[in-house]
Amino acid sequence: MAISRIAARPVSGDTVIVALDDKTLQAIGGRDFDINHHRRLVRAIDASPARRLFIDFSYERRVRDRDFPQFAAAVRHMGPRIVLAVPSASFAGNTANMPLWPDRGFGRQAVQGFIGWEYEFWQVWKVPLAVRADGRLLPSFASILANRPIDHPANFALDLSYDPDTITQYSAIDIMSGKLDPNLLRGKDVIFAPTSAASPDQHYLPGHDKVHGAYIHLIASEALKRGEPVDIGWLPALALAFVASLAALAWQNGRRYGLVAIGLTFALITAKLVSSLSLVTIQVGAACFLIAAITANVSRNRRRSSAQRENPVSGLPNFEALRSQASFGSATVIAAKVVNFEDLAAFIPGDGIGKLVEQVTRRLQLASQGTTLHHDLDGTFAWLVPYYQHSQIEGQLAGLAALFNAPLTIGELRVDVAIAFGVNDEFEGSNAQRLAAALVAAERAIRTRSLWTKYTSRQKEDAGWQLSFHSQLEDALTGGDIWVAFQPQYQIATRQLVGVEALARWTHPTRGPIPPDEFIVQAEKSQDIYRLTLFVMDQAIRSAAQLRDRGMPINMSVNLSATLLDHSDLVGTIRVMLTAHHLPPEALTIEITETAQIENSRQARQTLAQLRRTGIRLSIDDYGTGQSNLEYLTEVEADEIKIDKRFVMTMRDSQRNLEVVKSTIDLAHRLGAVAVAEGIEDAETMTLLGQLGCDVGQGYHLGKPQLFSELAATLSASPQNRTA
Repeated sequence: MAISRIAARPVSGDTVIVALDDKTLQAIGGRDFDINHHRRLVRAIDASPARRLFIDFSYERRVRDRDFPQFAAAVRHMGPRIVLAVPSASFAGNTANMPLWPDRGFGRQAVQGFIGWEYEFWQVWKVPLAVRADGRLLPSFASILANRPIDHPANFALDLSYDPDTITQYSAIDIMSGKLDPNLLRGKDVIFAPTSAASPDQHYLPGHDKVHGAYIHLIASEALKRGEPVDIGWLPALALAFVASLAALAWQNGRRYGLVAIGLTFALITAKLVSSLSLVTIQVGAACFLIAAITANVSRNRRRSSAQRENPVSGLPNFEALRSQASFGSATVIAAKVVNFEDLAAFIPGDGIGKLVEQVTRRLQLASQGTTLHHDLDGTFAWLVPYYQHSQIEGQLAGLAALFNAPLTIGELRVDVAIAFGVNDEFEGSNAQRLAAALVAAERAIRTRSLWTKYTSRQKEDAGWQLSFHSQLEDALTGGDIWVAFQPQYQIATRQLVGVEALARWTHPTRGPIPPDEFIVQAEKSQDIYRLTLFVMDQAIRSAAQLRDRGMPINMSVNLSATLLDHSDLVGTIRVMLTAHHLPPEALTIEITETAQIENSRQARQTLAQLRRTGIRLSIDDYGTGQSNLEYLTEVEADEIKIDKRFVMTMRDSQRNLEVVKSTIDLAHRLGAVAVAEGIEDAETMTLLGQLGCDVGQGYHLGKPQLFSELAATLSASPQNRTA
């Protein structure tokens, strides 16, 4: 961001963009910019004094158009003056996987250039100089624009100092209609690319807003025209920051560390800015983070060493004094928390809270039996119980509970005070860790309305799992530990395959398979559910498109947490995915649960309406449980209702559950929706559901969740495999 603001520079102007923009689309009446329009554009550029034309479009799906030969002829007429794009299914390192080569009808004279790149933190930092594709060395658009000879595949860092606003862009309709003076293109390279607001070819460029792909090609070529980009990486700056920080800490006992840290950070950023002007990339983020981390630690230690070790309200030593004393050894840590202490502090007038703390302290000291009682600021107390008194702890806490049955008298007020205890009798860990564990146990006692609870190793494992969940989920998504399974759905009457449901699965390298309910709930708590859902959504849409290309146009169902319906960009993101994979919206079904949030959110209801207008089918998942209710059916016009498996699996043994299933099927049909039954485990249940008129079913009897490759192989082997 600093480079893009401080060291901003204009592009050379040697390359311009002819854009399929909103103006062009509006001029053709919002219709498809078909192959004839492409032909007219190519002929117009061919007739102009432009140097070369770079087409940032793939025509794989246009080859069968009736007028494609005329377009191909226009391309051949330009000969080596035209450069055609070569996208790929994926790109990793220096290799383009499954490249989409231009049709042979374009002729052999047309030059071919690669248009892909990798993302880091959802942004484009580097672009390829050349890639290896099907055993061939394929130059990128950037290297061809810069007339850069290549002899090996490589990537290079983008020069972020170029200002995208200085790039010249002309509307395609002005070129085609002759409104643009052709001399404006004289001797220039032209990139023909989509730049409309609805175009999915938009990418985050560090330090800038979203830019279109053509802008990145152009900016990358500008750097190559200036010389040889050099990427020093992050290690030299990190090593310098580490050595300088150690020296600053050792100098005068670190009293001047703050000034050194500021100066070092300024020097690193200045070096970054200056070196970027010479095509040298230095990554200083890790070094700055190290300086910030050390600075935060130094500041915290200084505050800790200067803080008083006595609670100002009670006069008792505080928790810092407890943490810093000698190791607890075999002593047990007891933590006591006054329930709703904040409410009491807000309710009791004047200095009454001091009197309350004084009376609570007096009662707790009866249980500490000569050991020192420590008091923190938030109504939390702690003390140590020697090993030889361990057997008496339960009796002590019961006696304390009896003491607090009597209300406290503060002036004219009589206040009922509840207190909960946490116990940590494990000998492992530092003083701070053991005290924190006792406090966690006290919090648990409050939540469970227990007198006291003991901290266990299981709680420690769960806490570690929850606290590191975000990073573990990140590693799992990038490392392939989280994957998508697909469970088939069959029409009950005909036994024909009609769809599949995409289900998230996590195989942890040490914990093994993690139940979906466990990690999905945790993802919702940690706000990671959006990325997890988009990952599953993208995999599901991609797989549905692949099945459709293989002649199996079946429906794909994806679960969506109702918490995500408040995201205003959700519908647009799903539309981009559908467009990118060429899947019609009606082939996608979104299953919604936890409907209470929908009923209380205007944005959620608007999002559901937008999804339906797009053509996406909506399903009420797990109907009959949780928050699913009749009122919800009036809020959302659902295409299908899924009966929860708990009713389906027990319907043959429970008349009540059978009636629930039967009435739900009838209700779905009356509302014009499809009834789907989950949890079909045997043929008898399948037959009974058919008799009840259920439309679609899924369950282990019909097919278990499986990898996409297994599903595709099974379905492709024989048409009979598409019948239950």
